[in-house]
This record gives sequence, structure tokens and C-alpha cells, in this order.
Amino acid sequence: MIGFELSEEQKQLQEVARRFAQKEIKPVAAQIDNVVDPRDSYPRDVIRKGFALGFHTLLVPEKYGGTGGSALDYAILLEELAAGDIGMANAFHATMSLTEMIVKNGTPEQCERWLRPLCEDTTGAHLIGFGATEPSGGTEIFCPLPDPRLGTRTTARKDGGDYVINGRKVFTSNASVSQLYGLLARTDTTRPNSESCSVFFFAADTPGFSIGRIENKMGHRASMNGELIFEDMRLPAENMLGAEGAGFEAIRRVYDTNGVGTGTMAVGVARAAYEVALQYAKEREIWGQPIGSYQAIGNLLVDMKAEIEMARLLVRRVAWQGGNTSSEGEVLANMAKVYPAEMARRVTVNAMQVLGGAGYMKDYPVEKYVRDAMVLPIISGGNEVLKYFMSMRL
Repeated sequence: MIGFELSEEQKQLQEVARRFAQKEIKPVAAQIDNVVDPRDSYPRDVIRKGFALGFHTLLVPEKYGGTGGSALDYAILLEELAAGDIGMANAFHATMSLTEMIVKNGTPEQCERWLRPLCEDTTGAHLIGFGATEPSGGTEIFCPLPDPRLGTRTTARKDGGDYVINGRKVFTSNASVSQLYGLLARTDTTRPNSESCSVFFFAADTPGFSIGRIENKMGHRASMNGELIFEDMRLPAENMLGAEGAGFEAIRRVYDTNGVGTGTMAVGVARAAYEVALQYAKEREIWGQPIGSYQAIGNLLVDMKAEIEMARLLVRRVAWQGGNTSSEGEVLANMAKVYPAEMARRVTVNAMQVLGGAGYMKDYPVEKYVRDAMVLPIISGGNEVLKYFMSMRL
């Protein structure tokens, strides 16, 4: 029997996250969004307070110092944080999803080495970033074709017991503010891309590694996205996560986390926009009555609410399935990212329409929600690419 009621523990988590978003995130979201230089927009104090509450340890097993929460717990937490500000939520999302990548693919020694310090940190310093997208584009790194000239450009050349890494990654979340990074690199340039990529993790102070530009973005202003540069960066073999050439297998094992994380953040930002539009529709009067009493606005609000509910159900369905790696499971995991991302664009734009000219002004947060939602079909795998791969599994 399937139940939709949250447990008491999950309700408590939801309430803690909601209060945190209301008290710590929303009061500073607009101010951070308006910072001109993206290098100055990192919400350090908010992240520190989130670490003090243990948000970053949610998906880490208790034996490594974490909370040992479920994917559904993850969805509950992220929706509330994203309703406050999706950029700040993304800092936690990237870190939490990468802890699960380490747990699912790492050795006990790697988990202890990389996760224990993170779980013990209450300062907000131990964020994690992962370099996947390259200047050639995020789609290119997922090239399934057999031609070895195509695909990931960053290389990891074997040299004795080490790997020497060269290349560049762009748009990386938590760039410049993480103490631990991961990356996808080509360990054999003579084989097809899908068979020759490996995942590595390394400390931020590793020689040969540096941060390039921090991106100046349309939305998600509180999320630090930037360039990772590798110039003869030498890593010992024990820094490889999983087997050589199994990089995409490591990524596939966290399909659910990716779908649930990005999808539930889309639900959060859409919900925030809807709530502003609903309140405005109850208060704004035209011809002597609230605009929400007119059929056009009422229908629009109902459609927005329905889309949010459907997206939330899909995300939580995938969270509930618990890492189902069947073809159907992978399709649903990708759908949990694709549908909510497109839904968030529609809902935020419709929320702006409800507010009319006021919605276009910075007096209300709706224009920010629109900007924040625009990137969702692009990040975490472009929707068109994910649909292509889904169609292969139908």
C-alpha cells in the first residue's frame, strides 16, 4: 500500500527547513541577488548556519558521521530551501548529491577520508563541487558515439602510480568555495568516451589546480558557479572513485539524486512564485473586487497549483523508488528533473502575469523567480538531451 503522509520525523525536518528559509534565507535573498560582482555574492553566513543544522550531512550514513537520511528526506529539505532561494539551496544540493556519489562508489577508506571532515564541520567550509561541463558544452561530455575523438576533453594520463590531469571545466557549482572537488576526466583517449572516463576527487589546495572566472549569471545569483583549471595536476590512484573507465557508471548511480534534487528545487521556486501570485490575487482589486475572483485569474492559479502538485508527486515517487536502476527507473529519474524544470518556467511566468506590471518590478520577488527558473531545463543535463536518452529506454 502506498502512503503519501510524511512521517513525524519528516514533518519535523520540513518545519525546521521552512523556518530556516523564512528566517535566514528570505531576508537576504534580494540583497544577494542584487550584488553586482558575482564573487561577492556568496551567502557565507547562511551556509554556515545550514551546516550547524546538519543539512549537508543528510545523505551521509551514520557510520561516517552523517544523518543517514533518505532521498525523500532530501526532497523535503531542498523544496523548503529552494522556496527561500534556489541559489542557496543549490549549494547544499550539489554537496549532498556528491556525498551520495562518494557513498555509492567509494571505498570505506575514501568515504572516511572525504566524508568524515565534512560531517564534523559546522563552519560551512566543506562544500563540494564537481567539474563535468566543459567549454565545448555539457552535452558533449555525454557523447555516446564510438569515435574516441568526441566527448570529454579533460584528460587524466597515467604516470606511475599517479594520474596527471589537464583541462578545464566550466559552470561548476560551489566553485571557489569548496574544500573538496570532483571531476570527470578521460583516462584513455583511444577508446570511446562512454568507456574511457573516470571520476576523481581531490582537495582544493592540490598543486596544479586553480579557479578561473566566477560566472555572472541571470539568476541563481547566490550560487557560485565558475571555472576549474587543471594544469599538470597530479593525483594518486587512490583519488579515483570507482574503477578506471567507469566514470559514467558512477554518475548513473546517482541519477535519482540528480533528478530528485533539481526537480524538487524547481518545485520550491515554483511554489514560492505561486504563493506570491495567490496572495496578490486576493488583495489586488479591479472594478471593486479581487482579481482572483475573475475566471481568467482563478483558472490560471488553479493550473499553477495543479502543475506544482503533479511535479512534487513525481519527484517524491522517484525518491520513494530508492535507486531503481532498471530502464523504467532511469526514465522516471530523468523525468523527475525534466518535467519540474519545465513546469517551473511556466508557473513563474504565469505568476508574473497575475501581478501584471507589478510583477516585472523588483518591488516583488516574482521577477527574480522567473530568472531563477529559466536555467532549470538547462542544468543537471539539458532537458533535450535527457529526453533523447529517455526515448532510447522506452
